[in-house]
Amino acid sequence: MEGTISSSLHKLIIGVDFGTTATGISWVSTAGAHVKVLDDVHCIMNWPGGNNSCKTPSRLAYANNNESINANAFGFEVKSYMESFAWMKLLLDPEQATKFDDPSLTKSEGDGVLKRPINKTPVELCADYLTEVIQHAYAYLSRTITAEVLEATPIDFWFTVPAVWSDKAKADTLRAARYAAKQAKLRWHPDSQLFLIREPEAAAVATVSALTQGGSQQHIKVGDSILICDCGGGTVDITTYVIDSITPKLAFKELLVGTGGKCGSTYIDRQFLEWMEDMFGPHFTSLPPAKRGPASALMKSFETAKLDFGMSTDIKKYYEVDCFMEEAHKSHWYDDSEWFVKLHYGDLKSMFDPVVDKIIALLQSQLDAERRQAGQVTIKTVFLVGGFGESAYLNAVLHKWCTEHKIILMCPPKAQSAIVRGAALSGLHNIQPTSRRSRLHYGWSCSEAFDPMRHDERDAYLDPWYNNGKRATGNMCWELSKGDLVDETTKVDFGFAEPVYEDFVKSGSFNLDLYCSSEDDAPHYLRNYGVHKLASISLNYGIVDLTCFESKVANGRRMRRICAEVAVHFGHRRGVLVFTAVVNGKEIGATEVNFNGQSTTDVTESMSNMDIGSNAGALTPSCAQQ
Repeated sequence: MEGTISSSLHKLIIGVDFGTTATGISWVSTAGAHVKVLDDVHCIMNWPGGNNSCKTPSRLAYANNNESINANAFGFEVKSYMESFAWMKLLLDPEQATKFDDPSLTKSEGDGVLKRPINKTPVELCADYLTEVIQHAYAYLSRTITAEVLEATPIDFWFTVPAVWSDKAKADTLRAARYAAKQAKLRWHPDSQLFLIREPEAAAVATVSALTQGGSQQHIKVGDSILICDCGGGTVDITTYVIDSITPKLAFKELLVGTGGKCGSTYIDRQFLEWMEDMFGPHFTSLPPAKRGPASALMKSFETAKLDFGMSTDIKKYYEVDCFMEEAHKSHWYDDSEWFVKLHYGDLKSMFDPVVDKIIALLQSQLDAERRQAGQVTIKTVFLVGGFGESAYLNAVLHKWCTEHKIILMCPPKAQSAIVRGAALSGLHNIQPTSRRSRLHYGWSCSEAFDPMRHDERDAYLDPWYNNGKRATGNMCWELSKGDLVDETTKVDFGFAEPVYEDFVKSGSFNLDLYCSSEDDAPHYLRNYGVHKLASISLNYGIVDLTCFESKVANGRRMRRICAEVAVHFGHRRGVLVFTAVVNGKEIGATEVNFNGQSTTDVTESMSNMDIGSNAGALTPSCAQQ
């Protein structure tokens, strides 16, 4: 790309794949006369402390915690002996983090996995890591297209998020990105913006765009169902789409509610470390963490063995893994003269198979889900992406399974960078699914006249508006069901009439709670298992004329029956839920939404309010408001 970009005509699209175990950056410019394709999307391949790689580890070491460094270290710069933090992304979604929280994880990922400094929130920790990533990307692009052009060009940042990410986690991802841009103290064009894209959608854009370039339908045609199997370090996520259009523009929709599991490649690392403990006992466990933890020579060597496994058909071949154990003697599994462990075919197979079996179970669950939904299976192609997707052994086993089910398995070139390149290409051409499947039930808690056949006395109360009539609270009203189709126009309108004391309304705002549930069968009551409060919507009635509402006196105080309508917009291009509230036909301007106590105000804050004092012109990109 040449440095001739005009900010009035062109922009830069940057994809950011902030992953659980590794992070990548891609970029593409709108400059040039030809229509940009996947090959025009570039990845940053040079990372501090690392070799030629499209990703750098999602790991951060603070200088104030490590005497050996004067500045924060990230990615490949973090050494095995440093105190560091990893897997911080999952802290943005506590429910996801809890699923991974078991003692064996620290063996492969270090003591800092799923931890944070006591003086940092999850958003701040992620922002600190992303600050290092963004500063490196900015320096790289300044060298590539010049700093002057970079400052004069609007940038759209597309951050990837897991398909199972909660709405709060999406909002927090945007907050972390904005904080990082602010901390980096760089000069962004004022029209720069932030967006979110789901990881499987980015992967679909990359893989399908590459195969249908020029309108080709040799491999994929309109009407085909494709399954994206994203095999990363921590998780495997599976989503199925139907191709609606190839030309003039790629269009697809989500066919089924996606699924996923804890069966990423790091689970093989954990199997390996447990095998080392069983095989060598104290000879191995007595080694210091720097010799057997993340970024150690042992784990780097094992990473090479993982990638190599499956490429050879020689089952007598063994794989060498560097490990100096002073007291260990020569055996079938150890060479004490060259100091390496010998992993035989059966050893590695025993480490891979439990993980691969879980991936196959996830694939089978998608086939079963479509059979239940449509009476037949139409999935024709499985695309294997992600870093673990490049495993030769995984490819071989899945190829056998796919063949048995009359499905084609494809692992596109550069599978590890498919998501980050797809994110940039999606932003460039505005390629979004025409519809998605809701992964949750969304709704409200309502009160009803008490029915002894249906309600519990614990939920009963006397309502002064209804002459102290007996009513029951905590009845769930689900407005959007799990599996429902959601497109850019989807919104849920909820009209309610809330009797409140007039003096209370004048002294404060009214909070309306939005609930969600991932259960297949929607729970009936608020206190049922699986119901979670998603957000609290604060409705400020300070500007509302209360005399418009019906009133009565109860218990010596005047009450008003306030009627309002709240709309939740699910298909917003920004990638997060958007809320509006209307009273008497007018939108309340001071509607504020809180996710577990955290306001979304800073997520939607405009660019002009984010100057960084001493560094005039150093602005943070705003979240898109289209």
